[in-house]
Amino acid sequence: MKIANLILIIGLVMSFSSKASLITFSNDSLSYLNGDIIELEVFVNNANPEIDVLEVVWGFDASLFDFDMLLITDSVFDNSYFDDAFAIGDELVFQLGLLANWDNVLGTSFKLGTFSFIALENGVSSPELVSIEMLAQNFDGDDISATSVPAPPTLAILCIAGLVLLRKRVL
Repeated sequence: MKIANLILIIGLVMSFSSKASLITFSNDSLSYLNGDIIELEVFVNNANPEIDVLEVVWGFDASLFDFDMLLITDSVFDNSYFDDAFAIGDELVFQLGLLANWDNVLGTSFKLGTFSFIALENGVSSPELVSIEMLAQNFDGDDISATSVPAPPTLAILCIAGLVLLRKRVL
């Protein structure tokens, strides 16, 4: 019985740690000088196709970086009715309103666009955006999960293995 419980716990830990973040970033350089423009490409991963409105708030070091703008891709622009990004102190707020059936064109994983920051000191690396809050709502205004919930195959395999071990032990 202890082995089966251990397998289930390991499976749960593996399934939680393997989930990717809804929004990921890719920077254009390793180091910047004062006044340099820093471009972070923004990617959406496994978004819930029921999203109508998405709002994400990140924290960043406003003493090292100044938020400049968001440039969204044409495909996202064509499938949204609202987009905005702005900084309030050391928080970056991103808001997006998506048209119905946006996932038919964009899919659930796509390049959102590019955040631009200005370096305020020499020798800084890319801004580290720390997620503070995320809100997703469907077309009825109900709060929903921002990410799709994929079937956890690793957990299922480990559960089956655990049941097989339990059965062998009981027999």
